[in-house]
Amino acid sequence: MRPSLLLIFSFLTLICLASYSAAQSQTIHDKPVQSDITITRDFVSGTFGQVHVRIAKPTVQTSQPPLILFHPTPYSGDYFVKYMRLMAQDRIVVAIDTPGYGDSDRPKELPSINDYATSAGAAIDAMGFGKEQIDLLGYHTGGLIAVELAATRPDTVRRLVLPGFPFFAGDDREKAYEENVKPDPVETDGSHLSKKWEFSNMAAPAGLSLERGQEHFNDSVQCYPHCWQAYHAVFSYETEKQLQKIAQPVLLITINGSLKKETETARKYISDAKLVHIPEITLGGFDLFPEKYAKLSRDFLKNREIK
Repeated sequence: MRPSLLLIFSFLTLICLASYSAAQSQTIHDKPVQSDITITRDFVSGTFGQVHVRIAKPTVQTSQPPLILFHPTPYSGDYFVKYMRLMAQDRIVVAIDTPGYGDSDRPKELPSINDYATSAGAAIDAMGFGKEQIDLLGYHTGGLIAVELAATRPDTVRRLVLPGFPFFAGDDREKAYEENVKPDPVETDGSHLSKKWEFSNMAAPAGLSLERGQEHFNDSVQCYPHCWQAYHAVFSYETEKQLQKIAQPVLLITINGSLKKETETARKYISDAKLVHIPEITLGGFDLFPEKYAKLSRDFLKNREIK
């Protein structure tokens, strides 16, 4: 075996052994969701080419509006599979891969959040949902896409759920741009993959299984070496201006983890927003506690009182 290949093999073996040991020392919470809902996959036309979507449909007839999901960077709609099966008990649920992520075609030029939202709108139209009211959930990057879509298509978007909203403005946005908008390195020894592995398994101490961490890792490297491009869109988006255009009811959800402060700040700019905190979630909420997000989402979308 050549030295470079031996180094790569040894490096990846050490990562796997370390992660396995960590997984064995904790309680695994991300068990499969018990559901009879099947998730199918398809490609539809978007403004940058083909858009990959996951679709979950209820087994009974429903009058609830479809729920469209937008994932965080650098993942895909796979991020929501457990949540989808829970929410699809009484409505159609669609997770759209952002252009350049998952299996959706990548834009040739640097995209903006408006570009992503326009592509999402085209995909929604292609699936036949553009002439009816829909609800949106967006997480991290996906939250900005949801806001832009709601601002540009107010007659179509009925309600929004925004757990973990990346509100950055002024100097904070400029600083975040400098820190995050950088080309992804590709090292000859494969060492650039270690940070992706660590990022994909951050929720391991909270109970994320090694298998699910591997799935997130697989997802996160599909966009390589262009994963940084969505961060350009996020940290060049004038969030404070667009939020003030949102007239639809919005549910903001915070956890004891990332973007708590940013999500709380976003509330000040939205005319009709409710903020709910889930203290027991620190990391990996959609894998470890999907039922909590599903209950809050369903109650809000059905205009029930949220406790």
